[in-house]
Amino acid sequence: MLVGQVSERTDRPAYVRFERVAKENKALSLQEGKFVATDVDYALITPPYSKDVIRQKVASWFDNLEQDVRNDRIPEAWAKLYRDAYRAWQNGQEIPPNGSPIRGWGVLSPAQQENLLRINILTVEDLAGVNDEGLRRVGMGAQELKQKAVAWLRTLHDRGPLTQENAALKSANDNLLMMIETLTEQNHLLRGNIATPVAEEAISANELLDEDEPATKIAPGKRK
Repeated sequence: MLVGQVSERTDRPAYVRFERVAKENKALSLQEGKFVATDVDYALITPPYSKDVIRQKVASWFDNLEQDVRNDRIPEAWAKLYRDAYRAWQNGQEIPPNGSPIRGWGVLSPAQQENLLRINILTVEDLAGVNDEGLRRVGMGAQELKQKAVAWLRTLHDRGPLTQENAALKSANDNLLMMIETLTEQNHLLRGNIATPVAEEAISANELLDEDEPATKIAPGKRK
């Protein structure tokens, strides 16, 4: 059964692990007259909410994925997800979950988290989209857990636009404060460049008299 055939039933990608196995290279063994082994990478594919594990050589599996993408059986994003997971595994890195990890999700107890992880429900998105087969595997309380995941994701989705709006308002407010600071600074500089007029000194009456010519004195009893 191909991954594309299984994935058509769900809106979640399959859970994939990888392993490297030493396989005999029979052609080289015959040529050299001794056992010659080469490393072969395998993909271990578990369809969502299933116990089945499909084992395929990575090279042939990727060829099948490309064909499934061309035939619109799986999204291109899923094929990219699988390729990125394989590269991470090759580099010794842990394969990141596709979504919000169940491990550490505070809505569930540690025991509930572990029970879900053991049946390959690795993300909140996996739990929210779990099908009937998956619900049976989860067991008692499965519907309640699913509803918790659906409600949590809905809240997360609804909060997204509000968060963006708040961020836009904060940015606008910051820009306004910056403009006010700039205008204030420019105003201070402008006021500093205007020369303060020098106050005119008060001139006394005596000073005015000193500036005039001396008055001619007339002797008593004499007329001009």
